[in-house]
Amino acid sequence: MEIVAKRPPTTLLRRLVRLALVLVSLILIPMLLLVACQSKLIYFPRPYGPDTVKEWRQSTGGKIIEYQTSQGRQRAFLQGNLKSPRNLWIVCGGNGTVALDWAEWLQTHAPAEDAWLLVDFPGYGDCKGSPTPGRIRENLTTAVPLALREIGWQGTPSARLRFFGHSLGSAACLIAASEFKIQRGVLIAPFTSTMAMSRVVTGLPVGFLVWHRFDNAARLAELAARGSGEAIIFHGSDDESIPVTMSRTLAADRKDIVRLREISGGRHNDIQEKNAEAVAEALREIGKP
Repeated sequence: MEIVAKRPPTTLLRRLVRLALVLVSLILIPMLLLVACQSKLIYFPRPYGPDTVKEWRQSTGGKIIEYQTSQGRQRAFLQGNLKSPRNLWIVCGGNGTVALDWAEWLQTHAPAEDAWLLVDFPGYGDCKGSPTPGRIRENLTTAVPLALREIGWQGTPSARLRFFGHSLGSAACLIAASEFKIQRGVLIAPFTSTMAMSRVVTGLPVGFLVWHRFDNAARLAELAARGSGEAIIFHGSDDESIPVTMSRTLAADRKDIVRLREISGGRHNDIQEKNAEAVAEALREIGKP
C-alpha cells in the first residue's frame, strides 16, 4: 500500500513571513515609483504653438531674451515698460504652464510702470532640455543679467528687483531671490518643500527619496536673514493640489516677512482670475520703493 506523505501545515511563522513580504511590497512599490517617476510627477512641460510668440510680440511689443545653458538654447520674454522701468519682476508660472500664459494677465492687471521677465523652465515653451532645480537656477541666473542689460541697468540693483510666482513657479522665484538678493515679491499657492509634498502625494514619509529638492521654507528663511523684506502669499482654502496648510505654515514660521491672504473657496489655478484685483493690488504694494 502506497503511503502518501502529508504536507506540513502552514505554520504561524510562514504566515508572518508572507504578511511581512506583503507589507514591504506595499511600502517599497510607492517608494520605487517616487524615485523612478518623480520628474513626471513634478513637471508637465509643453511647447508653444507656432504663432504664440509672434502674437505675443505684436500685442505687447516685448523682447525675446535668447541664451544658451547646459541644456541648449533657451528663451525668456521681457515685456512692460522697457525704456525706464521702476522695477524688474521675475515671473515664473506653475508646473503645467508656460511663461507666456501670464503675458495677457500682466498686460491687463500689472503695474504699467514696471518691466516683467517671464522665464520658462528647461523643456518648457521654446526651451531645450529637461528641468531640475539646478537647471532652473541656471536659466534664471543667465536670463536675469541679460534682461537687466536690455533695459539699460548696470550691475544687479537688488532693491529694484521683485518676484512673482505661482505654485512651482513660486519655488523658482525664491531661487532667483536667493541668487539676486531680492527681498520683496508675491507668491500664489506655494508649497513648503517638495520633500513635504511627497508625503501629501503618497501618504508616506518618503521625502528623503526626493531629489528634485525645492525648499520654499528655507529660501524664505534666507530672505529674512538678509534683512528687511516682504512676501505676500495668496492661497485658496479649497486648493486641490497644494494644501493651504502649507502656506499657513510658511506664514506662521516667518511672521516677520510673510503676509498670508487666504482666499475662501479658492482653488489652485483660479486665484489670479477670480481675484485679479486683489493680486494686482498686492503687486502694486510690493512694487513701491
